[in-house]
Amino acid sequence: MSGTRIDGARDGDRLLITLCGSLDAMSVEALQSQLYDLARVHDLIGFGVPVRQIHIDVAGVDFCDAAGLRMLVAARRVAEARQATCHLHGPQPHLRWLLRATRADGLFAISGPEGR
Repeated sequence: MSGTRIDGARDGDRLLITLCGSLDAMSVEALQSQLYDLARVHDLIGFGVPVRQIHIDVAGVDFCDAAGLRMLVAARRVAEARQATCHLHGPQPHLRWLLRATRADGLFAISGPEGR
């Protein structure tokens, strides 16, 4: 998973996640585990405030294949199971294309350049 990074922070009912690097078959398993751990830890330290919004900053993602897309869709399912919304911020043109081509763009609130 060299060069791929995930960071997270909590702001009220929002879980803020930043992804950087490649979202591919080599990195996705470790990233999914970290994403799950982040959500769980932030639930535990959330002082009774449930996560209602998951914001994923993908501006630093320089490559995403089908495995990476599956991970993003899985994050959206995690949000849905928590009755939370899932937002993608700043996807690069290659990720916007992949989201549109697979019709996964309708699963997320997308913001940033060219965002809705």
